[in-house]
Amino acid sequence: MIIKNIFYAILLGVGMAACLSQNDQNVEGATAGTTEQPLTEATGETITPTADQLRIAPGKVGFITIADDIEQMRQIIPAGFAIADTMLQQEGTQATAYIIRPEHEEKGILVEQQCTTGCKVWRLNVQSGKYQTAKGIGVGDTYENAQKQHPINTVTLADGGLVAVAKDGGMSFVLDTSQIPANDRSRLTPETVPAATRIKAILIY
Repeated sequence: MIIKNIFYAILLGVGMAACLSQNDQNVEGATAGTTEQPLTEATGETITPTADQLRIAPGKVGFITIADDIEQMRQIIPAGFAIADTMLQQEGTQATAYIIRPEHEEKGILVEQQCTTGCKVWRLNVQSGKYQTAKGIGVGDTYENAQKQHPINTVTLADGGLVAVAKDGGMSFVLDTSQIPANDRSRLTPETVPAATRIKAILIY
């Protein structure tokens, strides 16, 4: 059941990433009605995020952890970051998500939620190279580097992309397949993905 849920999260996440990419909206991915809330006071001062605030880890990115309460998350966005609401298509219906990014940066992370009695962080979709794992891997890195630092267990072709699942769990790399022939993608394994293939997003769940 756990493995099934992980692959469901991966497959749906890739579809979301593809949708955002198709609309050419970068990580802000926002619809026209999105409102953005800058967190830095209007002093003209630029606040540089710390390495910890930009750290990618299984189950966590910076100051946001999977299963965090959404309302509490919105209250603890530190200075130097901006947050905006956006809408995604999730299994045929619209769902609210949140874009959090360092101020003055175009990209950041997409925070997806699940709501029952309350809304919780469900998955984090990292789309900015400013964020890195403790081993220095981030968006824009090569598959070869990611494989060395975070050994890959499975490569899955999903609707919208090719996903490499890390053995340590809770982290997957969405790969740029633009340089890989379409007929070859379904046959790829962790050992045969071209070394120079770039990472275009990182999913945390």
